[in-house]
Amino acid sequence: MTVKLFGRVVRALRRSRLRAEVVRFLCGVYPEWAYPSIIAESLGASYENVVGALRGLGRRYRPEDSLLALGVVEERVEGRLRLYRLRDEYVELCRALGREPG
Repeated sequence: MTVKLFGRVVRALRRSRLRAEVVRFLCGVYPEWAYPSIIAESLGASYENVVGALRGLGRRYRPEDSLLALGVVEERVEGRLRLYRLRDEYVELCRALGREPG
């Protein structure tokens, strides 16, 4: 990961508490995949806001600052369902946030 990309990731996480919480949640279930609805329920957040943090949604969650666009999470499509998990190289970020994977 480049220094510039790392800076963008840190900035995105600092600007959105929910993005950081989603990363912490995915750290906790790593290396498993998770549905946005499960993430939302676990965090006490709305489904729409979790999808916004993951993929971007409107003005509040800009797509270019989404966890997916920044490469923090990966997406797997199964039919109409989308699942997400933390990318392997961001396990170290979990440690920096104070949450060990798995």
